[in-house]
Amino acid sequence: MMISVVIATMNRGDSIIQTIDSILNNHYPDFEIIVVDQSTNDNCKKAIDKYERKLPIFYHHTDTVGMARARNLGIGKADSEIIAITDDDCTVPENWLFEINQLFTEYPAVSIVFGNVVPAKYDASSGFIPSYIREATRIVSRVTDKNDIDGLGACMAMRKQTWLECHGFDTMLGVGGRLHSSSEGDLVLHALHKGYQVCETPVVFTIHSGFRTWTEGSWLIYRYWYGTGAMYSKHLKLHPGSTCAILVALAWRWAFGKSRVAASLGPQTKRMYRLRCFITGFLKGLLLGVDRKTGHFKEVP
Repeated sequence: MMISVVIATMNRGDSIIQTIDSILNNHYPDFEIIVVDQSTNDNCKKAIDKYERKLPIFYHHTDTVGMARARNLGIGKADSEIIAITDDDCTVPENWLFEINQLFTEYPAVSIVFGNVVPAKYDASSGFIPSYIREATRIVSRVTDKNDIDGLGACMAMRKQTWLECHGFDTMLGVGGRLHSSSEGDLVLHALHKGYQVCETPVVFTIHSGFRTWTEGSWLIYRYWYGTGAMYSKHLKLHPGSTCAILVALAWRWAFGKSRVAASLGPQTKRMYRLRCFITGFLKGLLLGVDRKTGHFKEVP
């Protein structure tokens, strides 16, 4: 089965080459790589030109802003039913595409897959690398199980049909969007409401090299929990009953449990700070309109 790999990039002409090379090293017979470049310079284009169009790499520059928008553009151009996504500061193992294909073959009801995002080596005294580690495969089919699926878009795959039925990623969410993050979690909720299954597994993984200092980490924490709050306030409007149940479980986890995402960000992730960010985003989301046909926030200038 052919797989289309979509990479959104912005001003990372050096690191994306490592990402592409790692994908090209995969022992998988049929795939394409679609790069959607939102850079303000031509470094990425120059770097990709080295492949001389001899490989299955398709480059598209766009003046749009936001990772969700870039991913939507890339997936829209994809020729295959299976879409794999990673980031421009990640590398993948040689069996990455093979394992993605195996999962969708073994679990035909699964529509979205998240793998582990493993940090590369770094100096933990200076900062951190965002990661996400799950030790065993977990498949969920109930909307109320969403809190057990927190996977990152740095290692994600989906069936294109699911993306179409969900009207793509919500472009108000995600990195670079007005609401900063959570376009992936939003897509998961839409898929679960449509009766699809979602899988997280350590069998599929990427290596993440996106080092952040502690100062940069504060903004990352704000962005992630702000977007999460906004995303849940939108679903509260769309599906009040199930979203209330999710929020109650989320409050319990905040008080007594452990977030895999927060665990990767080091000791600076104070619970009260995360809560303030979540509430701020939640209130913002309540103020925004929602298109009930698409399930997306209405675009605002």
